[in-house]
Amino acid sequence: MSFTKLVPSLLLAALAVGVAAAPAKAQTNLGSGLVIDNVDLTGVNFDAATGKLTAAGGTVTGTLAGMPFSTNLTNFALQLVPPGPGAPDGCSVLDLALAPIDIDLLGLHVDTSAICLSITALPGEGLLGDLLCGLAGGVDAPAGVTALEAGLPDVLTQAIGGAAAEAEAAQADPGDICDGECEVLPLALGPIDLTLLGLNVHLDNCDEGPVQVCVSASRGQGLLGDLLCGLTGNGSILGNLGVLEDLVGTITDALGGRTLNPKQTKQLGNRLTGQLTDRLVDGVLSAADLDKVTKTITQALGL
Repeated sequence: MSFTKLVPSLLLAALAVGVAAAPAKAQTNLGSGLVIDNVDLTGVNFDAATGKLTAAGGTVTGTLAGMPFSTNLTNFALQLVPPGPGAPDGCSVLDLALAPIDIDLLGLHVDTSAICLSITALPGEGLLGDLLCGLAGGVDAPAGVTALEAGLPDVLTQAIGGAAAEAEAAQADPGDICDGECEVLPLALGPIDLTLLGLNVHLDNCDEGPVQVCVSASRGQGLLGDLLCGLTGNGSILGNLGVLEDLVGTITDALGGRTLNPKQTKQLGNRLTGQLTDRLVDGVLSAADLDKVTKTITQALGL
């Protein structure tokens, strides 16, 4: 089988079996609101002697909690052949680093630390490890780059999301990664070291520490900032990134690209805060709650 078909299918199958199938241990995790849509590699180089494909850099785009982001990709390396004499045990399958993500929308901020992901196959420790370490030669790298870029978004989404689901998501001190004055959802994940069937997935902040995510808000910068600062001030919290994604999507859809003046923002923010405070006690918003948010905004805008 050619590299074009082999790499995406094997990595997706491996991750689907080894990572995504594991049950989530906590509701609040990075994977619950992370979707990677596209990976664009630059400076691609293939060493035929070692079967190793590297890239000087690239960009990764997707959504986090329903909000679009774009970040840089570094340290990209893909190797599907056994290491040479004297190399550490295991075959490197994927080794990359994502730069920190910084998203700002209507006074809402989503910030992360750097995210490093390493996938290694371990011979003699399971079916997947033996399979991936046994792949040597017959690699058509130039023809496979397009297929690799097409398959990587699903690989990264499953790897990061699946590994995050394996870790307890704890309330964390996110340090200086928070941009907003009101912390809504500070998280720390890992470091994660998951091995199944000879395939190891390691996830950290590129410095052997936990991946950190901080959702925060700022008053006076938009409707979401005023609303979320009001909710955190009343002791209400969002249960997970999935709930935040629903809330952000509902509000941005209802606004329809309209810009509110400061007075409208404050009045509507106060109204929604009063409406949602009691409903967020359990950290969950129902479809009926979100529908009421939409109606409140459309009524305030006179639509």
